[in-house]
Amino acid sequence: MTVQADSQGERLFTPLFGGMWAFAFVAFFSAFQLLPVIPFRILQLGGSTAQAGWFLFAYTFASAFAAPVMGTIADHVGRRRALIVASIAFIAFSLAYGVITKLPLLLAVGAIHGALWSAILASSAAIMSELIPESRRAQGMAYWGLASTSAVTVAPAVGLWVFHFGGWMALCIELAVLSVLMAIGGAVLPISDAPRSAHTSLQITEAWDWKVTRTALSMTMIAFGYGGITSYSAIYAVQHHVTPASIYLTTMAASIVIVRVLTAHLADRIGPVKILYGSFATIPIAFVLLVYADTRLDMIVSAFVFGAGFGWMYPSFVTFMLNKTDPTRRARTFGSVVWAFDTGIGIGSLLVGSIGQHYGLSTAFGWAAGLSCLAIPAFMYASRQWPSRMAA
Repeated sequence: MTVQADSQGERLFTPLFGGMWAFAFVAFFSAFQLLPVIPFRILQLGGSTAQAGWFLFAYTFASAFAAPVMGTIADHVGRRRALIVASIAFIAFSLAYGVITKLPLLLAVGAIHGALWSAILASSAAIMSELIPESRRAQGMAYWGLASTSAVTVAPAVGLWVFHFGGWMALCIELAVLSVLMAIGGAVLPISDAPRSAHTSLQITEAWDWKVTRTALSMTMIAFGYGGITSYSAIYAVQHHVTPASIYLTTMAASIVIVRVLTAHLADRIGPVKILYGSFATIPIAFVLLVYADTRLDMIVSAFVFGAGFGWMYPSFVTFMLNKTDPTRRARTFGSVVWAFDTGIGIGSLLVGSIGQHYGLSTAFGWAAGLSCLAIPAFMYASRQWPSRMAA
């Protein structure tokens, strides 16, 4: 795919930007209806609280370890093609979830689904990175991230509502319809899908960009708790008699939107690293607040603080990485970032559930707070490998 930013000057909001934004919104709207609801489905099938987190563990681990490979394949065969193929596959996965009643099979399908989800993440981000003028890269990635965030703002509540009033099969059919829309959207996007790496043979062994991965481990420290929040914030709310059950994810997403809309220009002006350190410092505070949250207001405050920190973490980190990596391998770069982040989410989902089963979710979120404190030293250590002239 070849889209030159300078052909559009400094324009950020173009029709193609809007089309990709809409595609991402639908993709995340679908995923974040499924992910918060599936623990309730597992409990419905007779699983335990710890087992409720196994699906997200399988889904995100498959996504994590497949992401560099999927990114490399997308760079080789075409990123738009990757979007279309994955979207078509999602139709089948959504319908399969509706009829599966055995937990092992549910986890197996979730793992395959997660692997192809990483193709969506890596390919769409790589396409978008070429639509954004370099001088507005952080701002553009921040607004691009609002597609997923806006979807997360409403998707959990919609998913829980459909599940409660329509049942599990109704939700699965809705997800299949959304996947049809994704496939059609990918097919009609006016993007030239000439592979960026067509002149070279496909080398899966080169899929891992270890410099990016080592740096992205700083985000893994945050993703541990994020995985726990994604899987268990609704259950945590129910345990504390807080309604609606989706309040944490909804507030967190709304906070991210507010922060990005009001401050989207800052990272391009003062540099992404300063913003990134501020984000890393804020998130442990949110987890501590969650540990002691007993009321709806407590959860809202924690979620808002978490969203404020998390809202700038990803666009700042991605801007930092895009300034350093090969433009023809950007899907691979994003795949390496997904690997580090989703590994943390998967481990967090599993361990927060296990700790929560034995000691309570408050204790589990306390562990998440401690681990998130390691993000800054991890980034400081890994960023030494990059030339000093590219460190900002």
